[in-house]
This record gives sequence, C-alpha cells and structure tokens, in this order.
Amino acid sequence: MYLKVAALLCVLAVSCAGGSDSAELEALREEVASLKATTTAPTTTTAPATTTTAPATTTTAPATTTAHPTTTAPPTTTAAPTTVAPTTTAAPTTTTSTNCVRLTDFQDPAWIIVNDGVMGGRSEAQGVIEDGVLIWTGTIVTTGGGFSSIRGPVDGEFAGATSLTLRIRNDGRRYELLVDDAFDERGRVTHYNPIETIGGAWQEISVPLTEMEARVFGNPVTADPFAPELATQVGVILADGMDGEFQFEIDWIDACP
Repeated sequence: MYLKVAALLCVLAVSCAGGSDSAELEALREEVASLKATTTAPTTTTAPATTTTAPATTTTAPATTTAHPTTTAPPTTTAAPTTVAPTTTAAPTTTTSTNCVRLTDFQDPAWIIVNDGVMGGRSEAQGVIEDGVLIWTGTIVTTGGGFSSIRGPVDGEFAGATSLTLRIRNDGRRYELLVDDAFDERGRVTHYNPIETIGGAWQEISVPLTEMEARVFGNPVTADPFAPELATQVGVILADGMDGEFQFEIDWIDACP
C-alpha cells in the first residue's frame, strides 16, 4: 500500500513538472488523499492489544484463594483420647480396709512362674506388668502335667493375718490361692484355698488363711495348719483339669486380720 502511494506521488510530481492537465492532476491528488486515509487506519488496531492483557491479571486472583484449605489443622485434636484410658486404670488400686497390710501392688514385683514342666508337662505361661497390674496368661496342657502357677515372696507381712484380700479379674476358671511357710516339720507342704470369682469383672475377693488344704506335689496330705507368721511364699495356681488358654490379672494383695 505504501509503495502505491509513493508511486502516485511520483506520478503526481512528474505530471506537475510536465504541465499535465489540471483535471488529471486533480484526480491524482484525490486518489493520493484517499490512499493516505486508508493507510493510517491500521494504526488504531494497536488499542485492542493493550486491553487483552487485563484479563490475564484477573486470572491470578483465584489461585491465591486456594491456599485457604491448608487450615485443616483441627485433626491434631485426635491425640486427646490417648491420654484418657491409661489414667483411669490405676485409680482403683486402694483397699477399703485400714487394718490390712499391702503385700504387693506390683510396682516392683519379684514374682516367678512355675509350670508343670518341673514334672515333664507342656503347659506354658507368661507374666507382664501394665500400669501396676500383673497379667498372667498361658495355656494349660493336661497331658503330662496340667498346671501353671505364679508366686511371690513373703517376709513377715502375714503376721496376725487371717485372710488375704485380692483385687483380681479373670476368665472364670477354678483358680486357687497357695501359701508356704517355714514350719520345719512340714517338709514340702503347700496349703491351698479356692478363689471364688465370677469371670470378666474386677472384684475384691477375700480368701481365708484358715482351714486350708495341705498338699505335697498336688496330693492331699495330713499336716499342721498353715502358720501365717512363718509365711515364705504366696501365689495363685490353675490346675482345674481342663486344657486351654487362661488369663488372670492381679491389681494388689492385702493381708488382713
């Protein structure tokens, strides 16, 4: 387009110099003027280019709002339940009798497990302490034996006692309390009394230290009564003649007059 305008201008100049007809010159001038008018119009097309950049700046705004979902911190409150359960289990470790002597609450126990392996049996057991509670579990196998026991030392705490109070929970099987004393004429005699419980719930059970059955290696014998002031050992035994798993928990044991 610009070349055409230039060419017409040259023709117009030559025509003017050569003395061309005025009508012809006037026609050339009008054509040049019209061409100039059309060539200047495209300069207005630059304006829309400046307006197209505006939408680009507005599209960035939504991106900044997407950061708000990072405020999902409230799930950190789910840690609270972990502090509740352990604190409630230790509360019932007190006895209602002020005349009893606390034999053990299993804070620093020295108890051992004695199974029927001493006579060739295959029963198994283990003991753990959780929050001051002794948890004794295992499996009784009656073939070749058929018992498991857990026992701890006694050193004078039974003096004057006529019964033991135990806070226990078990599975409802037939457990027995066992005690030994240092009466010289007794030999290997151990005394037993049943622990009467209902399985599944914590209970405080009183077991008398009188009228106990004397046995040697599980066999009843005739012997002098148990002497609490000479007690050397206390424990619990399961020998109910049944195969299978068992669980017995002890919170504390008190010797009571």
